Amino acid sequence: MAQHDIGALADLEENRPLKVMAGETAILVIRRGSEVTALAHACPHFGLPLSKGHLDGDRLICAFHHACFDISSGKQTQPPGHGDLRRYAVEHRDDHILVEVPEAADPHPAPAHVRRGKEARRVVIAGTGAAADACALTLREEGFEGSISMISPEGQPPYDRTLLSKGVLASGELPRHLTLTPPEALAERDIDLVEGRVAAIDTAAKEVRTETGATHGYDALLIATGGTANLLDLPGADLGGLHHLRSRQQAEILTRAAGKAKRAVVVGGGFTGLEAALSFAKRGLEVTVVLREETPLAKIVGEEIGRAIRAEHEAKGVRFVTGANVAGFEGEGHVSAVRLENDERLQADLVLLAIGVRPATAIEGLSPDEDGGLRTGPDLAIEGLDGVWAAGDVARVPTPWGRVRIEHWRVARQHGARAARAMLGKPASEIDVPFFWTALGRQYRYLGHAEGWDEVRIDSDPTADFTARYVKDGRVMALLGAGRDAEIARAHAEMIRAAGPLPG
Repeated sequence: MAQHDIGALADLEENRPLKVMAGETAILVIRRGSEVTALAHACPHFGLPLSKGHLDGDRLICAFHHACFDISSGKQTQPPGHGDLRRYAVEHRDDHILVEVPEAADPHPAPAHVRRGKEARRVVIAGTGAAADACALTLREEGFEGSISMISPEGQPPYDRTLLSKGVLASGELPRHLTLTPPEALAERDIDLVEGRVAAIDTAAKEVRTETGATHGYDALLIATGGTANLLDLPGADLGGLHHLRSRQQAEILTRAAGKAKRAVVVGGGFTGLEAALSFAKRGLEVTVVLREETPLAKIVGEEIGRAIRAEHEAKGVRFVTGANVAGFEGEGHVSAVRLENDERLQADLVLLAIGVRPATAIEGLSPDEDGGLRTGPDLAIEGLDGVWAAGDVARVPTPWGRVRIEHWRVARQHGARAARAMLGKPASEIDVPFFWTALGRQYRYLGHAEGWDEVRIDSDPTADFTARYVKDGRVMALLGAGRDAEIARAHAEMIRAAGPLPG
């Protein structure tokens, strides 16, 4: 244990997260009056500096991906990442602040958890994505000692799908952050990983059946099956070289194909398609994006910002073909061209179909909405099904932004934790504010949720640093920013306090 003098109390700025070196260790110091708190400086998500974050009372919001922490305890309260912040002992001596930093101490201790005990209650989780992982971990951390079984269609432990279109495709390698909870961590918590795909639910018998006929009894069931890629039923759709990007296995196949290809066509201009297009371009491929609409992402971010995003891609060498519909695919055994309805042919060595997903809810015993979503209450319990919850891409949830189904990774983790607490009869402490980020030509942060708006208020040229506010019925439903991380983090704290959208 080493004690370090980090300076005089009077020299520490109040109510602001500060990076201070304690010997060779970077620590986060927060001064409020004469009280000084010292914590780990790096966010457990990707190790980014929490001194850039926004402090709101005892809540600290990471400016980059909006993990939230209670500085009074160091506990992480909102995703992403999974680990608390180590608190370091602080001593006042002669108006100076001394901090004790243990040698080789983990700056992000895992939250305390229980293991399986004598409790007979059984929880089954259909899926192993972000929502499933968060649910299983939260159950143990909230003291649940019954059995937990996660049914995995891939037989894989939980991993971060958001990296597939970025880190995996751009580098051709699986990044070390891909796995969320490794097998050894699941074993330490007695969380059973079962390979299979749920085909049916019998709510009377409280059983789920997989496609192989195996049955699993439950007392509480979470449907966190995510989405399945939309397909194109067109001539040539069975050719080799056509890819989707929803799983680790698909990403591995696609990245190997990209290593041998010269020309890639991406069909679809959503976030996954645009991220993948840039990843291909980084690897030296000639990339063409085919869009039905004229401007990518216009329905989500608006025309003006969509045009700026397109320009960023074009600056990286990505070509756009807009107002186009795919008529089919050509080639002998392997795709060589994408044929459009106007008979234009786009030469291709590989094609990525990034045309969205549909909730994976084609399960006997469920009654999804027309789009495949499952209607839940605020606690994520599925309406009309006793003991069954839904989370992530499949859940249509009543929120302060309306009844919405949001296909974003951080929201899925929020859902998983909320469902776990509901299963244990514990109420949510505060609202879950939606937030996501994307790495395109630059980093964009999106806070809140707006499926439509009366106006978009942009405070600057969107080709420079800017913040956009999406206003409907006099309320700011969402904000989008680039280069404005601190401002978006501050708005996040305001939305938590307002319990929803902000006054316009």
